[in-house]
Amino acid sequence: MISQEKIKQFKKLINSGEIYDSVDEEFIEYQHSLVQRINELNQTSDNPDGLKKRQQILKEVVGTYGDNLYVIPPIHSNTGLVNVHFGKDVLINFNCNFVDDGAIYFGDNCMVGPNVTFATAIHPVSPKLRESKLQYNKPITIEKNVWIGASATILPGVTVGEGSIIGAGSVVTKDVESNVVVVGNPARKIRSIDENDDKYYDSGKKIPEDIIEKYL
Repeated sequence: MISQEKIKQFKKLINSGEIYDSVDEEFIEYQHSLVQRINELNQTSDNPDGLKKRQQILKEVVGTYGDNLYVIPPIHSNTGLVNVHFGKDVLINFNCNFVDDGAIYFGDNCMVGPNVTFATAIHPVSPKLRESKLQYNKPITIEKNVWIGASATILPGVTVGEGSIIGAGSVVTKDVESNVVVVGNPARKIRSIDENDDKYYDSGKKIPEDIIEKYL
């Protein structure tokens, strides 16, 4: 069994940005134990007991647990979400993938659609080095109130600015500024989000006054 000191050293290494051996036997054993908890989460039922157990597992395994975290299984994670840090009121839809060898940060009120991938791990370009399964990691930061559409992919080192939207199926290869909509592969800005979006939706439909008064 891997020692607590070795775990501390490894956590420091994988978040350092330095290249390392990703097939260390002790780490692989530790990694399997973390992933097993995610397998347990994925088997929980949508009844009161199952939902309670799901939240208990999340509180035990994630790097940071924000209030009202809601994760819809199944989900998949390289290191059992130990490197994932959630703010408050975050929603993760089903079948999302966390290549969380490096850190992933979510601000408050983020929504993530189905089948989204967050990938922090990078392997060397050199084929000779890749044969040895060397890798290094770059953190991902999703700031407050971001909506990520279904089947998007967020690549290593990316920061998505507060209030922005990532369109479904987009591949985000570089930082996204705050309050914009980006789509495509690679993802590009198609427009800004402004005060008109507080008044209109769905290409010009007026938002009812009672909704505006209640939520704005």
